[in-house]
Amino acid sequence: MNSIARAVIASSMFAASSAFAQDVEMNIHADDIGMPSTSISVEGMSPDGNPAGVNMEIRGGGTRMEVNVSGTGTPPPSGRHERRERHEHREEVAPRETPVRHVRHHSEPAFRDCGTNQDPGCTMQRNGHFAMDAETFHGFMQSLKSTHNELTREEMVEKVMKRAFLTAKQFGLVLDLFKNEITRLDVAKTAAPRVVNPQHALGFSSKWRNSISADEYVEIITEQ
Repeated sequence: MNSIARAVIASSMFAASSAFAQDVEMNIHADDIGMPSTSISVEGMSPDGNPAGVNMEIRGGGTRMEVNVSGTGTPPPSGRHERRERHEHREEVAPRETPVRHVRHHSEPAFRDCGTNQDPGCTMQRNGHFAMDAETFHGFMQSLKSTHNELTREEMVEKVMKRAFLTAKQFGLVLDLFKNEITRLDVAKTAAPRVVNPQHALGFSSKWRNSISADEYVEIITEQ
């Protein structure tokens, strides 16, 4: 086989390689009988089922080469492109983060109505308890006023004070419902431990004309 034939074969191999890169299956046949005339045929089948091939022919007396190429293949999409599409899909369906709600806990309310107008004790606590709110206190006072017997009224205060608390202003209004100073002092002894701001009730000693009772009241309040 001469150099021209070798060049042709090399060219055919290059064409076959190109066709193979397009997914075309090739069968290569070279016929060098009767050289210097040589023919090369590359035949195959494309992925879509159509014939594909490369035909080459070299004639003697001159380096004449005829090349016919038919059939093309479609290269599959690269795996890298597929991975990018899957990655983008995961980003689209990724669940959104649920916002965290922050709940503020207040040790005391910003505003409370204890039925005594501007009452500093209304937002204070004693042993973790607030004083009666306005509606509760008004009901309590109405019950006391509807009871004409002071001893029965005193018993009512004792029962309510087992669970309820008072501000100093509420405490003073309750004391005013008792005319008898001895009974009033007994009520003070019962209710004073349930006053949320007892230091504001020191001035109520003036509710007793008896100085001994007034001094005893001051002692009761200062012990709170």
